[in-house]
Order: sequence, then structure tokens, then C-alpha cells
Amino acid sequence: MLRLNLMPWREQQRLAALRRLRLMVVGAAVVALCAVMLMDQLARQRVRQQAVANNSQQAAIDALDAQRAEHDRVIRSYGVVRAQAAALAGLRADQGLVTAVFADLERALPEGVQLRKLELEGSRLRMLGVAASGAVVAQFMRELERSGVMHDLELKSLKSQPGGDAFVLLARLSALWS
Repeated sequence: MLRLNLMPWREQQRLAALRRLRLMVVGAAVVALCAVMLMDQLARQRVRQQAVANNSQQAAIDALDAQRAEHDRVIRSYGVVRAQAAALAGLRADQGLVTAVFADLERALPEGVQLRKLELEGSRLRMLGVAASGAVVAQFMRELERSGVMHDLELKSLKSQPGGDAFVLLARLSALWS
């Protein structure tokens, strides 16, 4: 069926409106495409900036981890050195204790007593010797009791032999001696 157009100017207006509509749709599509491309470019730029920031943060974290590892190593070394210094101080203190023990033994040793062996086990001192008699051993023990270093004297054994009386004497060494 054919339509008759009684007013050609209306047809021209309709065609012009259709053309404007097409131009607006194409223009809107071009503007939307440009906007999408711009947003894509901004998003890619932001991703690159974030990657650079992440890499720099990771480098800083790695540097801090290296510093922490070095710090931990220094702390462990310091602990080892501190333990060695404490052991050395203990040895120096024991060195003075041994000197004091020998000085007290020399002062307390009466005539007729010969010490054959001294054994130090921790804070216990074991003395093996020979005395002219049991009375001399008793005198030796009394002199040692006056010592500031030896305490809790105990006569473990006393055996009579042809050359004198063999004795075993135990003493506890004082940790706090002066």
C-alpha cells in the first residue's frame, strides 16, 4: 500500500529529525567510546602506579627484613658473649676461692700432717692425707673451722697405718668468702 503524502514539508521534518537522531546516536557512541578509552587509560595508569608503589614497598620490607636478621644475629652474638663473660667472671671468682683455700690450708696445717691429695668437686673439697695421730687431725679440723672459706667439716675416715693415721676429710667451700 502506498501512502500519499499530502504535506511534503512534514516528510522533510520527519527525515530531518531522523537524521538528527542518527547523528546524536553516533555522537553519543563516539563520546561514550572516548570516555571508555579515557577511563581505561586512567585505570591502566593507576595499575602501573600501584605496581611501582608495591615494588618500592616490597623493597623497603626486604631491607627491613635484612636489618632485622642482622639485628637478631647481633643479639644472639651478644648473648653468647654475655654468657662467656659470666663464665669468665665465675672462673675469676673461683680463682680467688682456690687461692683463699690454699692460704687457709697453709695457716691451719699443723706439724705432723701431710696432705697427699686435694679434690675439688663443685663446692665440696676432699682432703686425703696422713697425720702423726688422731689428735693432730682434730687440731687440723679445729683450725680449718676458723676458716672463712671452709664449712661443714666432716671426718670421713681415719685409719691407723704404720707411717701414721690416714684420713679423709670433707669440707664445703663457701660461695661467699671474704
